[in-house]
Amino acid sequence: MYYVLLESRDIRENLAAEQYILNQLSFDEPLVLFYIQRPCVIIGRNQNAYAEINMTYAKEKHITITRRQSGGGAVYDDLGNVSFSFVMEAANRSFGDFRTLTQPILTALHRMGAVGAEMNGRNDLYLDGQKFSGNAMYKKGKKMYMHGTLMFDVDLEEMSKVLNVSKIKIESKGTKSVRSHVTNLKPYLSRKYQDISIEDFRDQLLLQLFEASDLEEIRGKRYELTTADYREIAKLVKEIYGNKEWIYGEAPEFTIHRERKFGGGLVEVGLSIEKGRIHQIKIYGDYFSQKDTREIEALLTGCIYDQTAIKEALTAINFDEYFTNISREEFIHLLTDR
Repeated sequence: MYYVLLESRDIRENLAAEQYILNQLSFDEPLVLFYIQRPCVIIGRNQNAYAEINMTYAKEKHITITRRQSGGGAVYDDLGNVSFSFVMEAANRSFGDFRTLTQPILTALHRMGAVGAEMNGRNDLYLDGQKFSGNAMYKKGKKMYMHGTLMFDVDLEEMSKVLNVSKIKIESKGTKSVRSHVTNLKPYLSRKYQDISIEDFRDQLLLQLFEASDLEEIRGKRYELTTADYREIAKLVKEIYGNKEWIYGEAPEFTIHRERKFGGGLVEVGLSIEKGRIHQIKIYGDYFSQKDTREIEALLTGCIYDQTAIKEALTAINFDEYFTNISREEFIHLLTDR
């Protein structure tokens, strides 16, 4: 395994670096990235930014907002969080298998004293029934990454003020607020790890992953981004992660709004119907997908608005590639049930 330590504290640059490494660089072994950023909110690929974020508060506090390529829900990061990403070949990997891919992180945390850390639900890591890590996946061509957050000492009050969490999601978890549902790792770690800096926490995780005693021992496994790499990364920031159209998208007015929590995540659908046909459709949510669900929106635009016609239209695609662990039938009922 190789590793990259990103020095930027801007989430837009870090996500761009992750995408650049996935798209342009090749390694004969998997690669792990670690990155740390100033206060920011990162929404999932399919989410409605305006429904997930307290925009007034984010602007007032100069909290950066961006959108990632992977699905899943919105997360708040600050300088008390370490993000990680495993970049690998997609062959022989099951999309959505978070349990297998997060195991190296869990093993590292167990060695550092957080022995109760475990996978809970579809993609989160928990301690004592509270979440400290959210994870997501993205696949492109023959490669993929699985990335996640590790809340070491995040400002939980700030998190609760900037994130608007769906009432459906909160009720499904049996909790009353963002704040009561999350926790930091710091108090669960062995004493020697509780007073270290966020950079030292990152480095200790790295050493545990490589089962090494110091960074010098694994220096040969480190990839240093070049000047040419950074030029390409800057282009991705401009084109995607700093692009307001990518981050916020369009938010048209709809006459029908449906929302439901499935085993594979929350799905929201906005519909406008004219003369019995779907005139506009927009799909939001924290679901995971291997293909862009905008293709489903295009497929259903103009379709007769009834179960039979929608079912027939959706037979043209491999539905499982657009929604992980949500069936075609569940989606059709969401659209059409009165």
